[in-house]
Amino acid sequence: MTIGIVGSGRMGQDLFYSLIGCDCNVILVSRKMEQIQKITKKTQRILNRIPRFTGKETPMITDRLSDLAVCDVIIETVTEDLKVKQELFKKLEEIAKETCIFATNSSSLDVTDVFDGVKAKERCLGLHFFYPSKVISTAEVNAGPDTGEETVKKMVTFLAMTGRKPLVLRGQSRLVLSKLLISLAAFTYKLSLDGELTLKDLDRITGKVLVFGIFEMVDSTGFPIISQCLANLPDKRHVSLYQPLLAQITDLMKQGKDGRGGGGLLSLEDPVQRGLDFLENWEAWEKAYRIKLIAFLLNEISRYMEDPLLDKNQFKESVEEVLGLSASLNVLYEELPKAAILKTMMEEYEKTRDPLFLPADFCMYRYT
Repeated sequence: MTIGIVGSGRMGQDLFYSLIGCDCNVILVSRKMEQIQKITKKTQRILNRIPRFTGKETPMITDRLSDLAVCDVIIETVTEDLKVKQELFKKLEEIAKETCIFATNSSSLDVTDVFDGVKAKERCLGLHFFYPSKVISTAEVNAGPDTGEETVKKMVTFLAMTGRKPLVLRGQSRLVLSKLLISLAAFTYKLSLDGELTLKDLDRITGKVLVFGIFEMVDSTGFPIISQCLANLPDKRHVSLYQPLLAQITDLMKQGKDGRGGGGLLSLEDPVQRGLDFLENWEAWEKAYRIKLIAFLLNEISRYMEDPLLDKNQFKESVEEVLGLSASLNVLYEELPKAAILKTMMEEYEKTRDPLFLPADFCMYRYT
């Protein structure tokens, strides 16, 4: 099997390096000659350093899309711009062989839109990898309404061959892990607007529930990608939740800040002055907000699991890995008083009258 990767940004390179050691041929396409030279040198160092790669030829790294004509699968990892992706796949369809599968690694754009201009829609789908792919084995297989079942099966087999755990998503569940991460970030930012805890306080608390602080994740991912997710991912239920964080990030981007390069959310000046009484009661604050965060997270996951097309156990395992939860979803549910979960969600609903915060059915956390 020959895999083509288009795009040499952070995700494209990460995916390329991870596939070098798999039982497949890899071709990387980059527009920038300096990137090609840099990646070629690093690839050669990898092949020379690892004994099992001794004698293996350096994978093709090129600036020509035409070199992808031999590929069985082409994965796009270019900028998160719908028109750019659409134009790319129109070109690829003219180049690729008739059996080639087209995949987009988009984290926020729906596959239906990305492949709108492609004729062979039955061979198109989303393959969303999480960074770094060598650490996070979960990959979303986002099947569009026209994606053939044979295409899905081939991609599930391919992902398993590369040591990944495929999560097959259809219908309204597409890109659900991205939605969950962004919703958690938006909700945590909303909590900061209450004025009781700062972004750094909340990041510290989320860092004990997840493997990372939620604003640490936002800053390290970068504002351009996060803003696109906030703009593209929300359904009608989440629009109002996403707006405050989107407005803040948009304002910071206008100031020339991008998160990754500095000037992230965690660099903002704390608006709250801390007294001795607050520090002495930090454990109480931490407990109260931990309950709010976990209650919201469990509630969101419960709503997604109402989808009959979703493999619930597979989804729960994927959520636990991608978010790096400190405990399984079932354990987190059992740790909290049930009355506290319901009380937290109803308080948010009564404050906002937003149906997003109405309690869902938590029965799926009791059995696996």
